[in-house]
Amino acid sequence: MNKRIQIVVLALIIIGTVAACDWDKSTTIVNKTDNFYQKIKYSGKVVFTENAKGIEYISDHGYLEFEQNGRRFKAKDNGKGRIGYEFDGGSQVTDLNLEQKEFIARAVQSIVKERKKSKPE
Repeated sequence: MNKRIQIVVLALIIIGTVAACDWDKSTTIVNKTDNFYQKIKYSGKVVFTENAKGIEYISDHGYLEFEQNGRRFKAKDNGKGRIGYEFDGGSQVTDLNLEQKEFIARAVQSIVKERKKSKPE
């Protein structure tokens, strides 16, 4: 009987853990005017660098997508403890050139600004 209770408790814990997960939950922010288009989409935990010019961490299965006036990138954990980036639909890179770093910095600063706008006071 004791073994049966342990199995039931374990099953309830597993069911509770699965139910608590927000599968495929994402946030999307779109800003659009006549001459400007910006889309920010993310899922999971995304942590920016202290100087708000880069991405320090993205949780497993998390991602960040940023698009502004035709330029875009997607960043996600590459499963090896590093962040992989895809720019304008290209192949994934982990080491960024200067132009890519500058684009990421501008994107992160825009995202931080949008997050501040959306937080209730």
